[in-house]
Amino acid sequence: MILSPLGALAPLARAPVDDEVPQSRVWFRYGQWKYDVDDVIHNNFGVTVFRRLPLANSELSITGAYLTLSCAACPSWVSGGVSLQSTLWQGGAEEEPFASVGLRTDVGGAHYRGETQTTSASAASELVVGVDHSFIRQSRLSATLSPGFGMGRIALVDGIHNGYRPTLGAALAWTFRSGLGLNIGMQRIIIAGGPIQWGAGLGWGRP
Repeated sequence: MILSPLGALAPLARAPVDDEVPQSRVWFRYGQWKYDVDDVIHNNFGVTVFRRLPLANSELSITGAYLTLSCAACPSWVSGGVSLQSTLWQGGAEEEPFASVGLRTDVGGAHYRGETQTTSASAASELVVGVDHSFIRQSRLSATLSPGFGMGRIALVDGIHNGYRPTLGAALAWTFRSGLGLNIGMQRIIIAGGPIQWGAGLGWGRP
Protein backbone atom coordinates (compact mmCIF):
# COMPACT_ATOMS: atom_id res chain seq x y z
CA MET A 1 0.00 0.00 0.00
CA ILE A 2 2.83 2.41 0.78
CA LEU A 3 4.27 1.99 -2.72
CA SER A 4 1.16 3.30 -4.50
CA PRO A 5 0.00 6.95 -4.35
CA LEU A 6 -2.41 6.03 -1.57
CA GLY A 7 0.42 5.49 0.91
CA ALA A 8 3.37 7.08 -0.87
CA LEU A 9 1.96 10.62 -0.93
CA ALA A 10 0.30 12.50 1.90
CA PRO A 11 -3.35 13.45 1.27
CA LEU A 12 -4.54 16.82 0.00
CA ALA A 13 -7.09 18.90 1.90
CA ARG A 14 -10.04 19.63 -0.38
CA ALA A 15 -13.08 21.77 0.31
CA PRO A 16 -16.42 20.28 -0.82
CA VAL A 17 -16.89 20.78 -4.55
CA ASP A 18 -18.42 24.25 -4.94
CA ASP A 19 -18.14 26.80 -7.76
CA GLU A 20 -17.79 29.58 -5.18
CA VAL A 21 -14.75 28.04 -3.48
CA PRO A 22 -11.31 28.38 -5.12
CA GLN A 23 -9.72 25.00 -5.78
CA SER A 24 -6.36 24.01 -7.20
CA ARG A 25 -6.86 21.53 -10.03
CA VAL A 26 -3.26 20.42 -10.61
CA TRP A 27 -1.00 19.53 -7.70
CA PHE A 28 2.74 18.87 -7.66
CA ARG A 29 3.42 16.69 -4.63
CA TYR A 30 6.41 15.52 -2.61
CA GLY A 31 6.66 13.15 0.33
CA GLN A 32 9.22 11.07 2.16
CA TRP A 33 9.40 8.23 4.65
CA LYS A 34 11.81 5.76 6.18
CA TYR A 35 11.29 2.89 8.61
CA ASP A 36 13.97 3.81 11.15
CA VAL A 37 17.26 5.71 11.56
CA ASP A 38 19.14 2.97 9.69
CA ASP A 39 16.85 3.02 6.67
CA VAL A 40 17.46 5.16 3.58
CA ILE A 41 15.04 7.99 2.82
CA HIS A 42 12.31 7.13 0.33
CA ASN A 43 11.51 10.21 -1.77
CA ASN A 44 8.16 10.35 -3.57
CA PHE A 45 7.29 12.79 -6.36
CA GLY A 46 3.85 12.97 -7.93
CA VAL A 47 1.42 14.99 -10.03
CA THR A 48 -2.32 14.87 -9.36
CA VAL A 49 -5.05 16.28 -11.60
CA PHE A 50 -8.59 16.85 -10.29
CA ARG A 51 -11.74 16.84 -12.41
CA ARG A 52 -15.25 17.67 -11.26
CA LEU A 53 -17.83 15.08 -12.32
CA PRO A 54 -21.42 15.75 -13.47
CA LEU A 55 -22.59 14.15 -10.23
CA ALA A 56 -23.61 15.91 -7.03
CA ASN A 57 -20.49 16.95 -5.12
CA SER A 58 -18.18 14.37 -6.69
CA GLU A 59 -14.62 14.79 -7.89
CA LEU A 60 -12.22 12.46 -9.70
CA SER A 61 -8.43 12.65 -9.43
CA ILE A 62 -5.63 10.87 -11.30
CA THR A 63 -2.07 10.64 -9.91
CA GLY A 64 1.23 9.61 -11.41
CA ALA A 65 4.17 9.18 -9.02
CA TYR A 66 7.85 8.25 -8.89
CA LEU A 67 9.64 6.77 -5.87
CA THR A 68 13.42 7.05 -5.49
CA LEU A 69 15.66 5.90 -2.67
CA SER A 70 18.60 7.96 -1.41
CA CYS A 71 21.21 5.42 -2.50
CA ALA A 72 22.84 5.37 -5.94
CA ALA A 73 22.41 1.63 -6.54
CA CYS A 74 18.73 1.42 -5.50
CA PRO A 75 16.22 1.05 -8.39
CA SER A 76 13.09 3.19 -8.37
CA TRP A 77 9.36 2.53 -8.49
CA VAL A 78 6.76 4.11 -10.77
CA SER A 79 3.14 4.20 -9.68
CA GLY A 80 -0.29 5.55 -10.51
CA GLY A 81 -3.69 5.80 -8.93
CA VAL A 82 -7.27 7.00 -9.29
CA SER A 83 -9.46 8.47 -6.54
CA LEU A 84 -13.14 9.33 -6.39
CA GLN A 85 -14.42 11.56 -3.59
CA SER A 86 -18.07 12.36 -2.93
CA THR A 87 -19.49 14.70 -0.31
CA LEU A 88 -22.17 13.01 1.81
CA TRP A 89 -23.01 15.99 4.04
CA GLN A 90 -22.05 19.63 4.28
CA GLY A 91 -23.08 22.56 6.42
CA GLY A 92 -22.25 26.20 6.96
CA ALA A 93 -21.78 29.09 4.56
CA GLU A 94 -18.87 30.60 2.69
CA GLU A 95 -18.43 33.33 5.34
CA GLU A 96 -18.54 30.83 8.23
CA PRO A 97 -16.62 27.68 9.17
CA PHE A 98 -17.77 25.14 6.60
CA ALA A 99 -17.89 21.50 7.67
CA SER A 100 -18.29 18.42 5.49
CA VAL A 101 -18.23 14.64 5.58
CA GLY A 102 -17.32 12.67 2.48
CA LEU A 103 -16.25 9.28 1.23
CA ARG A 104 -13.13 8.67 -0.87
CA THR A 105 -12.21 5.50 -2.73
CA ASP A 106 -8.64 4.95 -3.97
CA VAL A 107 -7.14 2.32 -6.27
CA GLY A 108 -3.54 2.24 -7.43
CA GLY A 109 -0.52 0.22 -8.35
CA ALA A 110 3.27 0.37 -8.64
CA HIS A 111 5.99 -1.28 -10.71
CA TYR A 112 9.58 -1.92 -9.60
CA ARG A 113 12.21 -0.85 -12.14
CA GLY A 114 14.88 -3.25 -10.90
CA GLU A 115 15.84 -6.67 -12.27
CA THR A 116 12.91 -8.48 -10.69
CA GLN A 117 9.47 -7.85 -12.20
CA THR A 118 7.84 -6.85 -8.92
CA THR A 119 4.42 -5.20 -8.92
CA SER A 120 2.06 -4.04 -6.20
CA ALA A 121 -1.56 -2.92 -6.03
CA SER A 122 -3.78 -1.28 -3.43
CA ALA A 123 -7.35 -0.21 -2.78
CA ALA A 124 -8.87 1.70 0.11
CA SER A 125 -11.89 3.63 1.30
CA GLU A 126 -11.66 6.59 3.68
CA LEU A 127 -14.14 8.73 5.53
CA VAL A 128 -13.09 12.34 4.93
CA VAL A 129 -14.05 14.85 7.62
CA GLY A 130 -13.25 18.43 6.65
CA VAL A 131 -13.45 22.03 7.81
CA ASP A 132 -13.07 25.02 5.49
CA HIS A 133 -12.90 28.70 6.45
CA SER A 134 -12.29 32.01 4.71
CA PHE A 135 -8.87 33.55 5.42
CA ILE A 136 -6.91 36.67 4.54
CA ARG A 137 -7.07 38.28 1.07
CA GLN A 138 -9.97 36.07 -0.12
CA SER A 139 -7.97 32.92 0.54
CA ARG A 140 -9.27 29.85 2.37
CA LEU A 141 -7.92 27.33 4.84
CA SER A 142 -9.05 23.71 4.55
CA ALA A 143 -8.28 20.91 6.99
CA THR A 144 -9.20 17.24 6.67
CA LEU A 145 -8.92 14.08 8.72
CA SER A 146 -9.37 10.81 6.83
CA PRO A 147 -9.49 7.49 8.69
CA GLY A 148 -9.98 4.48 6.45
CA PHE A 149 -9.25 0.87 5.65
CA GLY A 150 -7.34 -0.61 2.74
CA MET A 151 -5.75 -3.67 1.21
CA GLY A 152 -2.39 -4.16 -0.47
CA ARG A 153 -1.03 -6.85 -2.77
CA ILE A 154 2.57 -7.37 -3.86
CA ALA A 155 3.96 -9.96 -6.26
CA LEU A 156 7.49 -11.10 -5.32
CA VAL A 157 9.68 -13.90 -6.63
CA ASP A 158 8.53 -16.12 -3.74
CA GLY A 159 4.83 -15.57 -4.41
CA ILE A 160 1.96 -13.14 -3.98
CA HIS A 161 1.33 -11.55 -0.59
CA ASN A 162 -1.85 -9.77 0.54
CA GLY A 163 -2.58 -7.63 3.57
CA TYR A 164 -5.37 -5.53 5.07
CA ARG A 165 -4.70 -2.49 7.26
CA PRO A 166 -6.42 0.61 8.66
CA THR A 167 -5.14 3.96 7.44
CA LEU A 168 -5.11 7.49 8.82
CA GLY A 169 -4.42 10.70 6.97
CA ALA A 170 -4.54 14.42 7.76
CA ALA A 171 -3.92 17.53 5.68
CA LEU A 172 -4.02 21.33 5.82
CA ALA A 173 -4.28 23.48 2.68
CA TRP A 174 -4.11 27.22 2.08
CA THR A 175 -5.78 28.16 -1.20
CA PHE A 176 -5.82 31.62 -2.80
CA ARG A 177 -8.52 33.07 -5.04
CA SER A 178 -6.14 32.81 -7.99
CA GLY A 179 -6.10 29.02 -7.61
CA LEU A 180 -2.63 28.80 -6.07
CA GLY A 181 -2.61 26.30 -3.21
CA LEU A 182 -0.15 25.10 -0.56
CA ASN A 183 -0.66 21.82 1.28
CA ILE A 184 1.03 19.88 4.07
CA GLY A 185 -0.10 16.44 5.21
CA MET A 186 0.67 13.08 6.74
CA GLN A 187 -0.39 9.53 6.00
CA ARG A 188 0.00 6.36 8.04
CA ILE A 189 -0.62 2.77 7.08
CA ILE A 190 -1.26 1.44 10.57
CA ILE A 191 1.06 -1.51 11.13
CA ALA A 192 3.60 -2.17 13.86
CA GLY A 193 6.87 -0.44 12.95
CA GLY A 194 5.35 1.21 9.90
CA PRO A 195 6.60 4.68 8.91
CA ILE A 196 4.65 7.92 8.78
CA GLN A 197 4.58 9.58 5.38
CA TRP A 198 5.08 13.36 5.55
CA GLY A 199 4.47 15.46 2.49
CA ALA A 200 3.79 18.82 0.90
CA GLY A 201 2.14 20.01 -2.27
CA LEU A 202 1.90 23.02 -4.57
CA GLY A 203 -1.32 23.42 -6.54
CA TRP A 204 -2.59 25.62 -9.33
CA GLY A 205 -5.69 26.06 -11.44
CA ARG A 206 -9.02 27.87 -11.09
CA PRO A 207 -12.32 25.96 -11.25
